[in-house]
Amino acid sequence: MSATTESAVETLAGASRAAIEARWLEALAREHRRWLWLARAGALVALIGALLLYGSLAGVLVAAFAPSAEAPAALIWSGLVAGVVLRFLGGLARDHAGQALSAAVRHALRSRLVADATQRGPVALATVGSTAWWAQRHLDQVDALHGYFARYLPSREWARIVPLAVVAIVVSLDWIAGLLLLVAIPLVPLFMVLIGLGTQSVQETQQTREAALGAELLQRLETLPWLRRMGALRESTAAVADAAHAHRNLVMRVLRVAFLSSATLELFSALAIGLVALYVGFALLGLVAFGPAASMDAWTGFFVLLLAPEGFLPLRQLAQAYHERSSALAAAASLASLDAGNAPPAKASPCGSTDADEACLVFETVHHAYGAGRRPVLAGLGLRLRRGEIVGLAGSSGSGKSTVMALAAGFLSPDAGRVVRSGRWAWVPQRVHLFHGDVRANLQLACEGAVDDAVLSAALEAVGLGADSVTLPKGLDTRIGEQGTGVSGGQAQRIGLARALLSGAPLWLLDEPTAALDDVTRDRLLDQLFPLARAARASVLIASHDPVVLARCDRIVALTDPSYSP
Repeated sequence: MSATTESAVETLAGASRAAIEARWLEALAREHRRWLWLARAGALVALIGALLLYGSLAGVLVAAFAPSAEAPAALIWSGLVAGVVLRFLGGLARDHAGQALSAAVRHALRSRLVADATQRGPVALATVGSTAWWAQRHLDQVDALHGYFARYLPSREWARIVPLAVVAIVVSLDWIAGLLLLVAIPLVPLFMVLIGLGTQSVQETQQTREAALGAELLQRLETLPWLRRMGALRESTAAVADAAHAHRNLVMRVLRVAFLSSATLELFSALAIGLVALYVGFALLGLVAFGPAASMDAWTGFFVLLLAPEGFLPLRQLAQAYHERSSALAAAASLASLDAGNAPPAKASPCGSTDADEACLVFETVHHAYGAGRRPVLAGLGLRLRRGEIVGLAGSSGSGKSTVMALAAGFLSPDAGRVVRSGRWAWVPQRVHLFHGDVRANLQLACEGAVDDAVLSAALEAVGLGADSVTLPKGLDTRIGEQGTGVSGGQAQRIGLARALLSGAPLWLLDEPTAALDDVTRDRLLDQLFPLARAARASVLIASHDPVVLARCDRIVALTDPSYSP
């Protein structure tokens, strides 16, 4: 877990981390409380079924072992069948409720996390953790909550109802047997909590190591070409193997704790049931003659013997699922702060008019700074980009061009001031990200629905990658590998520009769109791109060092003076 996330969890609402995690998990469950009610109803139905089953079965046993007893009546056999059916249906309802609750909670949580990540933007996300860090939390740690909602919570609801009901029924029949159960049953959750305290710390360490291992693997995959050139593949392989071996040892440590805890609780349950069995046996044999033991009949003895394990069964299943709670609390240590989130960036206001003077991007006295010392980059920047206008953003390295582009795209929030933009915009960064697949699939990303190949080809033609282009001999079928392999940097930039054309967005944000192009290709692209933008009445903000690109813009915003306001 990153230091940022750790500190946020520690200080959230001024409470301890453990309390925050538990309250957060309970809040997630309350959002879908109908499934909890179904789990409680299932537990009650299963309890009623168990009482019918064991009562009828006790009658059958009495008839079998007492020669003078009459054969079981049809009512007893009916009760036996009804008990089996109700117990099965109650357990089925409880298990279904748990699975449905888990699915609903994880879907809702992932939707919120994705929405929050979308609002934060890649710049803010990168300051918290790497891609592997975020993926591990959005995927693995959200899935780590499954056992808590699918098994632990239904088992907890079952354990709240059944053991107390069993003790009350047994006490009403024989207070000594009930007292034995009343003394033994609380020991199970007591030891379960004590063992769980150690389990959670081990699982927190495991999940932190998993995130670190994912980040290390991603970093080595991204630098694989460099490692190959430097002849460091063997050392890298050994390092990954050592990390995987350490992770395997940690996983085995978690499993060892879980198995030992289950074995301990099974021992307590077996001892308690054994004491009840000894008491009932001695009472039926006449070896215990005080209290209700002297008057215990065969049906009562059999019924108590059959019902006693039912009081421990929910607790044993809760103990088996208790490590799921520890795993969920360990995951909640990071997910709770991510779900709470920071205040999202100011939402964009759409352009509500098509008038020529309507602005699709407005900076109103925007201030922004970086670093611990809060080095100011923008101080009171004002900018108004009108519909159909092409504006160049000029300035030396470090003057704030990338910051302005990130603010315009919503990847950053200003420290002060306000950024208002069109409801839809197209973003073309210096390094366009292309997904593994073909050119067609990468262009379709910009389209709201399915688009004919003729439209996609026209967009490629507009950016200089038409059917007669030797750079893409297979056209839309050209394959693109991982990290954009298969196309050059200039081709990737032009595919990004084609996506901007296909998006139909009224605002284009282009960060150094010609940096990877030679002069001839750059001029040809500008000859085609600018007329298309003006014809579509799209507002274009271009950050560039190239004086040729800036000279062809309608006007230039120079960031040499951070307080510049055109």
